[in-house]
Amino acid sequence: MSPRLTRVLAGLSDSESETRRLATQNLPELPAPESCDLLLVALGDPDWRVRKEAANVAARIEPRTAVVFALARALGERDDTGLRNAAVEALVSIGPDAVAGACDALTRLDADGRKLAVEVLAGAPTLAGMRALARALSDVDSNVVTAAAEGLGRAHLAGDEARELALMKLTEVLASGATPARLASLESLRALGDGLPWAVLEPLFADAWLRRPAIAATGGNTTPRAVLALAEACADSSATNSFEAVFALGQSLEAGWGDDDLLEVAAKTLRASPAARGRLRALAKAGNVDSRARGAAILALGLIRDPDDVALIADALADDAVADHAEAALLLFGCDAVEPLLVAGRTAVPSLRGAALSMLPQLTLSPTGAGAGEEGPAHLAAVREALGDVSAEVVAPALKSLAFVGGAADIPAVAHHLTSSEPRVAGAAQGALLAIAARNVDAARLAATRVDPRGDGALAATLLLDALARAGSSRPEDAEFLASALSHREAAVRRAAVEALAVLGGEEAALGVTFSLADEEPVVANAAIRALGRLGRAEQLAMLVAATRDPIRLAPLLRALRDADPARAFAAARPLLRSKEAAVAAAAVDVIGSIPVDARIEALMGAAEHPNHEVVKLALAQLANTGDERALASLARAIEHGAEAVRRYAAELLGQEGGAEAEGMLRARLDRERSAEVRTAIMAALSSRPDVETLA
Repeated sequence: MSPRLTRVLAGLSDSESETRRLATQNLPELPAPESCDLLLVALGDPDWRVRKEAANVAARIEPRTAVVFALARALGERDDTGLRNAAVEALVSIGPDAVAGACDALTRLDADGRKLAVEVLAGAPTLAGMRALARALSDVDSNVVTAAAEGLGRAHLAGDEARELALMKLTEVLASGATPARLASLESLRALGDGLPWAVLEPLFADAWLRRPAIAATGGNTTPRAVLALAEACADSSATNSFEAVFALGQSLEAGWGDDDLLEVAAKTLRASPAARGRLRALAKAGNVDSRARGAAILALGLIRDPDDVALIADALADDAVADHAEAALLLFGCDAVEPLLVAGRTAVPSLRGAALSMLPQLTLSPTGAGAGEEGPAHLAAVREALGDVSAEVVAPALKSLAFVGGAADIPAVAHHLTSSEPRVAGAAQGALLAIAARNVDAARLAATRVDPRGDGALAATLLLDALARAGSSRPEDAEFLASALSHREAAVRRAAVEALAVLGGEEAALGVTFSLADEEPVVANAAIRALGRLGRAEQLAMLVAATRDPIRLAPLLRALRDADPARAFAAARPLLRSKEAAVAAAAVDVIGSIPVDARIEALMGAAEHPNHEVVKLALAQLANTGDERALASLARAIEHGAEAVRRYAAELLGQEGGAEAEGMLRARLDRERSAEVRTAIMAALSSRPDVETLA
């Protein structure tokens, strides 16, 4: 007996489970048949962690044929449930190589063993395995039939032929099988990615056992008769069925949004049913229900357009999970929603008040805003009043609303919030001031005059000059003011001055921006780099790129050079793709990927061979974004890469790519992939099928 085998045997016999788990990791180093025999010992260990470790290492034990059939025999073990379940997990981790053993087990084991073999075939989907599952639909044991129906829901991972076979067989079971198998078939048909025809679903609504899953399967169907049935089912006597119907109806409403005729079918049915409206209101106000169902209920209430529901819908604005649905519903009410929102804007909790204030401009406020000295309508007054609130959740949305509707009279109040300690308030104030100034240039010019560029009002004045420059209303003295502001004690002012100079342009502006490259605050120095790009200072930026050794500074320099002169940026970045420093190569990949020149694809393909896996992944992502057919060649190499992390990422990108060629690459690799994690990623990619239009 070899010393290695002796050590493993001793470890597996130890009383400590951690020692046994560590010993299990060494099984791939042993020759067969000892490795197979000891694998079964570890799979039958009383500690689940040891069994889990054994299932993971099974895929690394050779020869695979011996391992597979040893595991397949374990499926027939009657007295050790833990061993049988662990054997299933091990066979699934082995993947397609386990299919032959599972198919063999399916022909000779008892019902329990056959059910486990079905689980293996479903976990490692191949055409041969799906054919075996289709045959298992005729098994004498109902549990095996149900498991086979569930397993066929993964047939799309085994290719189009397997998928078509599964669709045919599952439809047959759905029409005439036993109830458990019909339920499983319905779920599998949904998983296969086809919208089931309403003609198939409609009879199931009358079956008490199948009604709920049939309702769920109808979600997203935009056939008028299906939408009508879902709207009627919202009043179902069963609360469970009603809940499912509301959720499913919401999916259909979202899919058909914009089709007024279809939406009116649902609206008329819901308006005519007090029971349905009651269910919708109950779900819309419940904070502990599934947010998707709550959002669907809110959307449906918007279709009904009962004024009594506005306050209820408005309450949902404070919940990020359903805020989009609430906004869409309130927009259907139009001006009728304004008064309840005004009430919420004064009395509700801060999060709801802020959300309500955000909605007001979308409903009624004029895009031009009120002029200086005007009181404005009541809703505009409410927004202005909110600027005095103590909560950032109220002030920030009010500022964002004023960005759309504020007038000259709002400039001082908005400017007051520029120095807020809350970043979201300060940011919203800056955006609002720029927007208001652009609409009111005379008032902006007046507010910017007689301000000390190094004093307390410098930030507001600098932003106002920025807005005037953008509006084409700058004056020669503006550059002098901004140059002086570059020496302000506050970094926020210096940064704003740099950005305003970039808009203003000219040689004097470029000199001031260059001065700020040495600013002690990175936020100002980086703003200066970006400004040089906007000013077109390609020569200066190219020299900085060549001189810098700081990878953190290199990335913004390359991006700025790209803005100034894409051709020079490409020439400067391309040699950096070979840098051994991953951060430098990554910065080069980022810039090159955004410059649309013919040589970009070739350069990125070269970067996809970088020794650093993160750089490779960035290059692959950029290649995938180009839409160039040559990108597939790099993805084809990446799916064969030696690093699991790269293969997983390549699988994700190929799944997003879609198309027959990408699918073929994924399937080809799936048949050979030995890493369970990568196979999982490949199967997930193959599952990401585009939405299929629901049949009438």
